[in-house]
Amino acid sequence: MPESHKAERSRARKQNRMAGIGDESGRIVRVKDPVKMAKCKMCTLEVRMTKTNTELRSHAVSKHSSTFELCFPEAKLAEDQLADEAATAAKDKKKGGSDKKKGNKEDLSSLLAAGLAASKPK
Repeated sequence: MPESHKAERSRARKQNRMAGIGDESGRIVRVKDPVKMAKCKMCTLEVRMTKTNTELRSHAVSKHSSTFELCFPEAKLAEDQLADEAATAAKDKKKGGSDKKKGNKEDLSSLLAAGLAASKPK
């Protein structure tokens, strides 16, 4: 019974060591991006930015009775940029999938035509 792909992992680590990739034991270390922080323009408090920025919004409303855009303008720009990137990625993904299906349909019809032409009537 395999032990969670232990042999496969050790084989990959050995190949990494031979290729000089990763640390001394062959493990590839993933470096995380640093946490994005936004600084409030009114009180200069740094708050962590997230996908929905709920902490930023609640800080702006509860501490300053202001809007999110006035307290954290750089966070608003980053949020808009992420939304644009997500929209273009979804658009590209949708566009790419339809082309693949069309090409597959044409290939099948040509195969069917070739098969029908090659078969002899009985």
